[in-house]
Amino acid sequence: MTTPINPNAELFDDDDTPNVMVDTSFSSVKSVDSYSGGASAPPPVGAPPTSPGYHDDDENGDGSGTLVITVTDPQELGEGRNKHTYYRIDVHPPFPKSSNSYNTATDPISSVRRRYSDFQWLFQRLHAEKPGAIIPIIPHTQAMASAKRFSEELVEERRGHLERFLRRVQIHPELEGAPSLSAFFSPDAEVFEAAKKENPSDVVDETLDETERLSEKVKHFFVKKTIQAKVMRGGELEETGDGQQMQEIEQYLDTLENHVKSLSKATLYLVSVSEETSKSMHELGQTLFGLHQTYDPESALSNNDNEDKKSNLPSLKAISNVFASLSAINKVKYDENSIKVSQPVQDTEWSIKSARLAVKRRKERQLTYNTYLQQIKNRQAAIDKLNHNAALNPPSPASDSKMAEAQKLLDSARHSSRTALEELDSVTQRVFREMDRFKVGMDEELRKIYVQHAKVQVDYSQQLDGEWRKLLPTGGGGSVGGGGMGRARSSGSGSGSGSQDADILMI
Repeated sequence: MTTPINPNAELFDDDDTPNVMVDTSFSSVKSVDSYSGGASAPPPVGAPPTSPGYHDDDENGDGSGTLVITVTDPQELGEGRNKHTYYRIDVHPPFPKSSNSYNTATDPISSVRRRYSDFQWLFQRLHAEKPGAIIPIIPHTQAMASAKRFSEELVEERRGHLERFLRRVQIHPELEGAPSLSAFFSPDAEVFEAAKKENPSDVVDETLDETERLSEKVKHFFVKKTIQAKVMRGGELEETGDGQQMQEIEQYLDTLENHVKSLSKATLYLVSVSEETSKSMHELGQTLFGLHQTYDPESALSNNDNEDKKSNLPSLKAISNVFASLSAINKVKYDENSIKVSQPVQDTEWSIKSARLAVKRRKERQLTYNTYLQQIKNRQAAIDKLNHNAALNPPSPASDSKMAEAQKLLDSARHSSRTALEELDSVTQRVFREMDRFKVGMDEELRKIYVQHAKVQVDYSQQLDGEWRKLLPTGGGGSVGGGGMGRARSSGSGSGSGSQDADILMI
């Protein structure tokens, strides 16, 4: 039985999920305009919906030579507890190198509809088919009320997560040829449903008959549980020659996780400061404008009064308008930081969980190998006991039969241990390749995050500085301030859109 992986847990069930064999090739899938099935089947795929452009900073790099995947058009089906959302998945041909974005209005190569649980199935199957690979995690969503679960905001957030998941999986070098990918993207509903239902048994020694194979599985299960209990009491699994390198990887992940947790906490706080500052500025602006309405000294002065009596300082109304501008700029700054800084920082935490899952899969293979080693010891001890009894008693057909059966079981355990060791070595090498890429990618991602953070700070600091200067005397570098709302200043590339958003919020 296959036990789902919980990416939010520290330990996972060690049962291996067997491979699903599907003949459909991902590269050969065709466009489909309808979907067969019963009442629970997804809605038919119509014309491609509008989707945001696919930019250079997405997972597919510059997009040249790489199929472009979009997840769009969420549609709800069912009622009550049976209500669920289907997402349209379009696979488009690579866009030209000369283009900076992809026009998803063109006909896709393939179109299918999948629900959230189908993406979870794909995640589970990829772990089973390619153990040791760092599979991108679909961020976990806690159970919630149906009304909130199907809100537009949550559905859109989930759509974005699912699209990023597929794009990362698509270009993952270790996942090429995974049968579950072919089934997931297949427009043939029967192929996909068959893949989901298929759950072949673990590979065992073919020299054993059905009864013996069942007996072997039961014995293997209990031996494995015994070893697990030993490990939980502080025992050690027998390692291969790569054990030291695996230990260094685990130490690296422990250190990295501690540092990233600290980075995340501090960075998210810095981002949240802009939101809190925006709220405080808005409240200050409202309060100051209320004080201006209570008493305006300039209005109280008659036209014949001496101009010298008028203050050189900006009016409370002018100050309130500046605070309104500052509030709007800080709000837009927070929104941009959330997209460019907060989300990527949180993604790095999910990436570390993905790496830990890959290491965990390797440990499961190590546990399987140790289980067979223990079975070899147990069966060798049983043969030694039979030999001892045979030396003390005259030979008989019954004793010869027992010896032959014990030798057969020992040979089966040795065969299984060799197979398990080969699998362990294969998974270990995959983990090593993945961790080499992971370290480089993590370093690059952290650099990008804080360069983006710096760009946002520089852009909006200049705009905020321009607003503050409106409150200074003319000699201080700015005007005294008028009754209108000044536009937030900007300089540098990328600041125009932020300034326009700030203007809208101020209005």
